[in-house]
Amino acid sequence: MSMAPPTTGRAQTGGTATASGGTDVPGPRSAMPEPAPTSASASAPTSAAAGPGRYPAPAVAGGAGPPVLRVDGVSFGYPGRRGAVTAVDDVSFTVPVGGIGVLVGPSGCGKSTLLRLVAGLLEPTAGTIDVAGVSPAQLRRARRAGFAFQDPGLLSWRSVRRNIELPFDLARLPKDRAWVDHLLEITGLADWAGRRPRELSGGMRQRVALARALATRPDVLLLDEPFGALDEITRADLNFELLRILSDTGTTCLLVTHSVDEAVLLADTVVVLGPRPCSVHAVHEVPVPRPDRREQRDSAEFAARCRAIRAALEGAR
Repeated sequence: MSMAPPTTGRAQTGGTATASGGTDVPGPRSAMPEPAPTSASASAPTSAAAGPGRYPAPAVAGGAGPPVLRVDGVSFGYPGRRGAVTAVDDVSFTVPVGGIGVLVGPSGCGKSTLLRLVAGLLEPTAGTIDVAGVSPAQLRRARRAGFAFQDPGLLSWRSVRRNIELPFDLARLPKDRAWVDHLLEITGLADWAGRRPRELSGGMRQRVALARALATRPDVLLLDEPFGALDEITRADLNFELLRILSDTGTTCLLVTHSVDEAVLLADTVVVLGPRPCSVHAVHEVPVPRPDRREQRDSAEFAARCRAIRAALEGAR
C-alpha cells in the first residue's frame, strides 16, 4: 500500500452538505416529523437479508421498485449581468428505491449543478424534485441525504472512526456505534479504525468519506465524481466496493461521472446529458444483476452498452 501525505485543512465533508461546502448542522432528527409513507417507502419490503439500511436494493437494475427520486421538468439559471444564465433546462428522470442512477455528460454541462439541486443546496427556477416523499430542502434538514465529493475531505487530527462519526458530532446527536461498526466492517476499514488519514492510501481515504456519507442512514446518497482522482486499478476496485456497499445498505444513489465505463458498470439507469444548458439526451437502463457485473465487464454486451452511450454523447453535441 502506498502511503499518502497527511490530509490538511477543513475541506468539504460528507454527510449533509451546505451550499458553501461545509456541513449543515440541523437540530435533532426528532424535531422534524417523518413524512407520511409514499408508495415507494410503503412498498419496500424489509428483511434481515437486506442489511440494516432503509431499503433493500433490487437484484436487477432498471427499476424493479417505485421511484424514490423523481426529477420532473427541472430548470435552473444563475444570475448574470444580462439576465439569468440557464444551467439546467427541463430535466426529468427517476431512480427507483435502492437503485443507482448515474449522470454522464461532457465537462461543464451542469452535472454537478443538477446534483446540488437534488441535494437541496440550490433551488430550481422551474419544475419539482421529490426525494422519498419530501423536498430536497426537507431531506437535507432531516439529514436524510448523504453527499461525498472527489476530495474525501477528512479531518487530519481525527481517526478513521471519528471521521465517520463527524455527522453525529456536528448535529449533536448520540453516536450510532453499532452502525458505525457495521460501516467500518463493510468498507474494509475495521482494522484501521484508530488510524489517521495520513496513514491511509487514497482509496482507503475515499472509503472513509463514503462511510461518513452513510453514517446517518440517508434515503439517498449523492456522489460527485468520488473516484475521479484515483488511479485506474484503485478506481475499478472501489467501483465494485460501492456496488457491494449499496447492496448491503439498500441505499438509493445518484452519481456523477465522466467515465462511460464507470457509468455502465455502476448504474441501473444511465442518464446521458447534453452540453450546457444541461438537458436529458437519452436514458439507458442496465438490466444486469449487480453480482454479475464483474464478469460482465469484459463481455461484448458491456462493450455494446458503452458504445451506445458514447454514441448518445456524440449525438448530444
